[in-house]
Amino acid sequence: MDFQLTEEQKAVQNSIRKFLARECTREAARALDDQREFPVKLFETMAQMGICGLTVPEEFEGVGPDTLGAIIAIEEIATINPALAGAFIASAFCGGKNISALGNEEQKKEYFPGLAAGKFLFTYGITEEGSGYSGIPSITTTAVLNGDGFTVNGSKNFVRMADRADHILTLARTGNDQEFSFLIIDMKSPGININSVETVGYKSLGFGEVIFSNVFVPRENLLGGFSQLHLGLQQLNKITESEHLEIAASSLGIAQGAYEYASNYARERVQFGRPIVKFEAVQEMLVDMAMSIQIMRVLTYQAGWLADNGVSCLLEAAMARTYAINAVREVCFQALQILGGYGYAMEYDIQRYVRDSLVLLGGGKTVELLKASIGQLLNL
Repeated sequence: MDFQLTEEQKAVQNSIRKFLARECTREAARALDDQREFPVKLFETMAQMGICGLTVPEEFEGVGPDTLGAIIAIEEIATINPALAGAFIASAFCGGKNISALGNEEQKKEYFPGLAAGKFLFTYGITEEGSGYSGIPSITTTAVLNGDGFTVNGSKNFVRMADRADHILTLARTGNDQEFSFLIIDMKSPGININSVETVGYKSLGFGEVIFSNVFVPRENLLGGFSQLHLGLQQLNKITESEHLEIAASSLGIAQGAYEYASNYARERVQFGRPIVKFEAVQEMLVDMAMSIQIMRVLTYQAGWLADNGVSCLLEAAMARTYAINAVREVCFQALQILGGYGYAMEYDIQRYVRDSLVLLGGGKTVELLKASIGQLLNL
């Protein structure tokens, strides 16, 4: 693996940093979180920069595919505003990366231009009540083929941006116990109802339950085309790989943001006549945080590099995600400890980093379930 970023990736990194400094300060991110307001204008500006096209091939009006570049974008945005990073993920990963990997030509022509322009937001409809990780998901949502399309009934939990996404990639049972398929469902379809769920963090992004009641889905919306009927479990691996990468990158960005916040505070906070960063105990915590972040970065970047080089990275991405969601919580709590009593004050941003780090466990996948999936990939 070449540890040097390409000139294009450096340009993405620099342009996002300038954008954040100019238009998405910590104060702006805090206000959006307090008001539970989706970052519409910020996302529109970011889309105009061409960032959303990182996972879309050039022939479809994108600038990619560049998975590692998109990971870098998530990392940079999440240092200040994880919810804005979530909006980018909805376009670049849930949409762009998955359609690129699994969509047919007609679907690419239909969705790629809008995804590259930031006009389409996708989300996942996979997890259900009582479902866990196993070779055969416990999916009860059904899609019955009737003539020109499917009739979908069931519900999905932990759906990001349930009340804002344009399309939901939905895993449904289309046959017997081992026959599943992914459908691209328009969220404006009649028969879809949404129950919003208030979460600890990511308050300006939104989560919810999506309920399907006799929702009609055209057969051309079967992910990959009708030849992929009943092949949802094979597609699930690629979609899960994408989910692992995006969550690992988000964790990395949140951890980096918390570290920078605590480090700056430690340089400015004076006790006993000197900045607290000069105290050995504080230095040790910051060093531990920096080392954890670097491990997260190497694991996540390696998985992204493998994806860009056409190598399956499901195992590496799962490892990156599992390590990252543990490490980011530890980093954020260490940052809170450095701020002392101020870490519990809502006017300081550390409480927001701590809350956002906890939501990364959403989606019904606990660390134990993630480790179980890694064990399967290791043939244990």
